[in-house]
Amino acid sequence: MKSLLEFKSTVNEEKSDYSKFDALVRAGLANKAQMQRIHKILDKMQEEKPVFNNADRAILQNIFNRMVDLVSNNKQIFTQARKVVREDINEDTSNPPFVLLLKRKAIRLYPDGAKVALYYNDKIDKYFSLPYGNDIDSPIQAEEVELEEAVMDQLHKIVSAKTGNSVKFANGVTRKIDHFTASAITQVHNALNDANKKKLADMVHKSPEHLAKVADFAFSKTK
Repeated sequence: MKSLLEFKSTVNEEKSDYSKFDALVRAGLANKAQMQRIHKILDKMQEEKPVFNNADRAILQNIFNRMVDLVSNNKQIFTQARKVVREDINEDTSNPPFVLLLKRKAIRLYPDGAKVALYYNDKIDKYFSLPYGNDIDSPIQAEEVELEEAVMDQLHKIVSAKTGNSVKFANGVTRKIDHFTASAITQVHNALNDANKKKLADMVHKSPEHLAKVADFAFSKTK
């Protein structure tokens, strides 16, 4: 077994590979004249409790600000970075998240009078159902379910794709909605305040008949 001294010597001999980072520095990410100093800073960052002087902190801040600017203002870099971040999050499935932020997407009304609120969490890409109402005798419990998207979300996707698609409503009926109709409804939806946006989204979600009424109104406003 190696002694502690031999182990430290072996570790010190393994130089960190900063070749890809150096290429970014040469391309303009940082001052090329500070390359060796940046290497020392990066090496120090691997320590358990690294301590930096003011000059080192300034170099780190400049690099960080430059990288944030690149990711935020370059659409291609931003899209790729977001994809990688999401992949990293999805890979961490060993433990459930401590906190889930749920956003209500719609309220579904069923023939038997039952009401179910649909919530969505974008971090884990899951829908949740929450039954409620005066006829619910037992305590309300949330249950994770695989559900289709809210109709309004599907209409926005139809507009983005510029082609019609089938949409499933809260009453279980499916209808194909053309791009022209989806565009008219989403234009009206985008022009509303948050409260009225929700009311309109809930209405079109109920049934094809409700969507038809909204479409008639939208056509009258978008001519």
